[in-house]
Amino acid sequence: MGYRVSCPMAGPGSRSFGVIDSHTHDVPLSRKLPALFKRPAGTVPAAGPDLQRMEAARLPDLLADMDRAGVAASLVVLHEETDEFFRLASEHPGRLFGLAYYDSLDPGAGLQRVRTLCDASPALVVGVTTAYGHFRQDPRLKEFAPLYEYCIERGLPVQVHLGTDPASADGLRPTAVGVLARTYPGLRLVCRFLGRGPYQIPEILRPFSNLFFQVDGPGRAEPNGNQAVGDLRSLVRAVGSHRLMFGSGWRGMDPEYPRRLETIQQLPWWQRRNVCWRTAARIYGPRLLGR
Repeated sequence: MGYRVSCPMAGPGSRSFGVIDSHTHDVPLSRKLPALFKRPAGTVPAAGPDLQRMEAARLPDLLADMDRAGVAASLVVLHEETDEFFRLASEHPGRLFGLAYYDSLDPGAGLQRVRTLCDASPALVVGVTTAYGHFRQDPRLKEFAPLYEYCIERGLPVQVHLGTDPASADGLRPTAVGVLARTYPGLRLVCRFLGRGPYQIPEILRPFSNLFFQVDGPGRAEPNGNQAVGDLRSLVRAVGSHRLMFGSGWRGMDPEYPRRLETIQQLPWWQRRNVCWRTAARIYGPRLLGR
């Protein structure tokens, strides 16, 4: 049985499996996707004053933050530190699982890397993640079809990052994701962005049962942290907590990390358990629970 954390995620008489963070990074974003930082000024959000601290972060720092926050398991986007990931996952069974990064700028090589990672450790690599929205790419393009077919064959969910704001030129239009979900009904898609505002969801995405969504739980010290509680409750009413999962986007020694769960803790216990671990375990498999 994997590592468990006792935390207030479940209600009386129910069994708590702690928290599953469905999206973290093995390296900081500026190293992982350097193309984002070479684009014209003003087209990418500012990195902020913590860039130097985040640049120094490594995967062991994620484990330390998980311990502080009471997070039992994390899904890590594998880009550079794959050897370190497999070493730490072996030393800390049940705590780290992998998401193979698909390089959509080079679809052929990107798919081959996904295959290599999944074949090397099918028990640890539980899904795939993309960054279409960051590169203004349409996920419906035919060169991406082999990825979807492979993931359906292997039962791998695909995390689709919709970009900074799907309503802007810098983001992926939600209608494209809806078409993708309809074209590949056997493909489980996890949206990394829900629309304008902290937790708003485009109407077009609600009807598709193979679409799931991540919430990052902004900390109380962040802008709109208090407002996010109401936004999250509205989102739960709109799509149901069974389609939501916690995904922090951790990428390096985040002082707000333990507070990100405060927003989710404002939900009733039966909704908290879905957002914090049940949905992720249902989509990515019971191995996340140590089974």
